[in-house]
Amino acid sequence: MSDVKRKRSSANFEARLLAESSSLCPLCSKYLLGEKNGRIMKLYKIAHIYPHSPTAEQLTALKNVTKPKEVESFENLITLCSDCHDRQDFHTTAEDYMLLYDLKQKIMNQDKAIDNASKVPLETQIKEVLQKLNAVDVTELLPLSYAPVIVERKINLNNNLLRKKIKDAVVQYFPFVQKLFSELDDIGKHKFDKIANEIKLCFLNMNEQNLSQEDIFNGIVKWLQNKTQKQHNIACEIIVAFFVQNCEVFNEIAE
Repeated sequence: MSDVKRKRSSANFEARLLAESSSLCPLCSKYLLGEKNGRIMKLYKIAHIYPHSPTAEQLTALKNVTKPKEVESFENLITLCSDCHDRQDFHTTAEDYMLLYDLKQKIMNQDKAIDNASKVPLETQIKEVLQKLNAVDVTELLPLSYAPVIVERKINLNNNLLRKKIKDAVVQYFPFVQKLFSELDDIGKHKFDKIANEIKLCFLNMNEQNLSQEDIFNGIVKWLQNKTQKQHNIACEIIVAFFVQNCEVFNEIAE
């Protein structure tokens, strides 16, 4: 058994752990926070990816995995719902460990990518575009008159849901968004070119972390929300889809 003393988590430390998984259990997607009588309830436990005090059974099961330098480090901790935590707490297998380890690495890579992208500036006029997009009557839009072939060339075949989401947004909104950006250019100073370059730079920063296409797409959406005072998620997804079709986001897949 380990003699490492457990650290008491501060509120800020727990908030950081919750934020990295968007307050959802990374294993089963249950909400990690609830509400009762107007008070926020914790529905999670903080799990050690490599056990804090491994049993003899766990030591045997995990003998070939890389043990963290510090079991109480942020890198070895993850928030899970109570059910998932209790299932893996005392009978951790090598498969359990690698699942949580890989999840944590993915989350930290996403956070690093978003943190790097946060340093990319963004023209303030994009907020105007998002606000107009939120207010538009969908029934009045003229859909794209041709198939968005560029999207087909960029999204991996195993990402059917992402491809459909982007294609649907492009077909429905591409002409309207294009018009909004054209109106920005009418004001002068090449606003669209600046925004497009900033979106491209954000993509390149995300892409350096070797994230999946879905994680990159969601990361750029989150970056766009943060840069525009939390504009609506769907409107941000439509803008990022526009730039997939417009060539700033994702590279064409080599045949």
